Amino acid sequence: MSGRRLRVAPESCRALLDATARSDGLPLFLSALSACRANGACRAFASARLSSRPSAVSALAPLPEDSRAAEVSFAVGFSGVLLALGGLEFVDLLDPVLPGETEAPPLWLLAGGLAGVWGFDRYSRRGEGAASLARGLSRLFSRDVTRESTAEAASFVSGYLLGLPSCAFTPTAVRPVELLAAASDALGGAAGGGQPRLADRVLVWLLSPVAAEVAAYGDVTISRPALAAQFLQAARRREASAGVDVQEGGWGEGEEADEVRLRWAFGEAKRLLAANAAAQQALQDQMAAGASVGGSVLLLEERLKGRWGSV
Repeated sequence: MSGRRLRVAPESCRALLDATARSDGLPLFLSALSACRANGACRAFASARLSSRPSAVSALAPLPEDSRAAEVSFAVGFSGVLLALGGLEFVDLLDPVLPGETEAPPLWLLAGGLAGVWGFDRYSRRGEGAASLARGLSRLFSRDVTRESTAEAASFVSGYLLGLPSCAFTPTAVRPVELLAAASDALGGAAGGGQPRLADRVLVWLLSPVAAEVAAYGDVTISRPALAAQFLQAARRREASAGVDVQEGGWGEGEEADEVRLRWAFGEAKRLLAANAAAQQALQDQMAAGASVGGSVLLLEERLKGRWGSV
């Protein structure tokens, strides 16, 4: 159809992208996206441009800390202690009808102890313990659909604009490496040739959910900041087989260089999402109600119409 200058219908584009995304094959989905872009239906795909390596490191914001393991352990331990003490108090109340005798701490002592711990945390640690406990309990017992939609929309928007077919899937450290190994030439072509900086594009994509969650809520419970560093390590281990220059863009090696690079990618993610905030919000609302991959692409194209190449 592209050779005959026939524009693919939006519904046909949606059906093609949905079918290839369901196949779980990233190279196949990339081929579908590239074909739709050549036809003029996915013009915003791979339209984002990355900034150069920063000269002033001090201007880069650090990545937020992700202490999910410690927070969950703290929440489990705190809940266990409360349940144990509550069980003792309950058994103590049944002493008259149960054999033996149970000695439970007085309720006033328990209340006083909890108040003392709360006061210490509130005034000496600025509520850090309570906040950590709340995040741990949230990870264990609740599901925030709005937060999930925020992270998913940010991942989809940034990945789509960066030319990564992995935008349709949950971010992991391994899947992008497999994508680079299987389709590095096609990815480079979609990014415009020259120096596509594929590793940098993946880093920005992986940190986009983090940037969106921090911007909206001030902390992270859904997204995973550690994925970016894990991807960088995995990509270096498979650099030769993947055929990708991981250091492309003028980056050095070592912990300090990687920290600067990750902070740069975090800043790029924030910039990219801020420039496309309206499209991200619209996609977030649609995802909360339920949206297919093809439908998400059509929504972005409609929202970004007239801005191709400027994001």
